[in-house]
Amino acid sequence: MSAPENIEAWDRVESRPDLVAYLLLLAAEDEHGRAHRGVDGFLWGWVTVLDRHLDGTAVLGGGWRGLACQLYRARTAEPRPDAALAEPATDEDAVSDAAQLRRYVATLAVDFARDRRELRARAARGLWAGDGGSWAHGTADAWFDGWASWLAATPFAHELEPVGWRSIAEQLGAARIYE
Repeated sequence: MSAPENIEAWDRVESRPDLVAYLLLLAAEDEHGRAHRGVDGFLWGWVTVLDRHLDGTAVLGGGWRGLACQLYRARTAEPRPDAALAEPATDEDAVSDAAQLRRYVATLAVDFARDRRELRARAARGLWAGDGGSWAHGTADAWFDGWASWLAATPFAHELEPVGWRSIAEQLGAARIYE
């Protein structure tokens, strides 16, 4: 099967190259303002998707297609920020199931919002803020693009399969810093 040609075709994602193509579609959609929610809004939407999976109201599936399904649903899921989910902060290496991925995604959402606040505060005080903070990208489209670039270029691709909760966390950790 060929790579997806539109956002709704998440169910055509079968491989790492397919997910790269899908992430680039998400980046383009956000860049053109059709889904602009910001990185933290998207991540909180993803937490909602994982909540539904954990309470049994949604089935996500596995593998690359399951990850694409999560991304597709996170685009439109209502973001419900809950900073308490990120306490204590969860590291990507601790992720082994959906509940831990949910905590890790919440940790990333809280971290992104904190990073943006600190960056704005530095700029408001006239301090240098040119490095962009601890996140490589400040917009969702750039973040999706960075994730796709890392996923296409990583020499550790073999470690990402089979795609599971920890593999997803590793990808998110890389997307946070990859330029």
